[in-house]
Amino acid sequence: MENNTIEWGWEKGKPSNMRSEEHIKFLIEQYNRNRPIDKQVKDMAELNRALLTNEIKYLAMRSVTITERRVYHKAAKITIELPKDLPLEDTEEWLENNESKWEQALDSKFNDATIEYGTGVLECEGMSYESADSETRYDVNGEKYGGHI
Repeated sequence: MENNTIEWGWEKGKPSNMRSEEHIKFLIEQYNRNRPIDKQVKDMAELNRALLTNEIKYLAMRSVTITERRVYHKAAKITIELPKDLPLEDTEEWLENNESKWEQALDSKFNDATIEYGTGVLECEGMSYESADSETRYDVNGEKYGGHI
């Protein structure tokens, strides 16, 4: 049977398929390059163990977990009647004290609302709390008056 081993050079008295000292030094230097000192090898036996360990470690495919966060929002609007004699500056308080008059209707609108991509802060006029999970505001029709509830 013919020996088809790659020959890197040899020294007297060693088989022709042995690596030369120069080649061994080169292989070790290449392996140790850019490695921390505690991970470097000193001889061919250590190099072979390190290469075999890495080969076994990565024999199967590696995996990666990809995480993506997408932000969607729904927006709903309802119109309710306010008492005619209610001063504008008391609107917020009146809405907070009378949630039963508008909260269920707003929830029903949300059920039918379309999910849209984005936070809704830029898409919905008057919204400004980008880090909030939800935001409710009012705007008095026919007046330039509104705020957050």
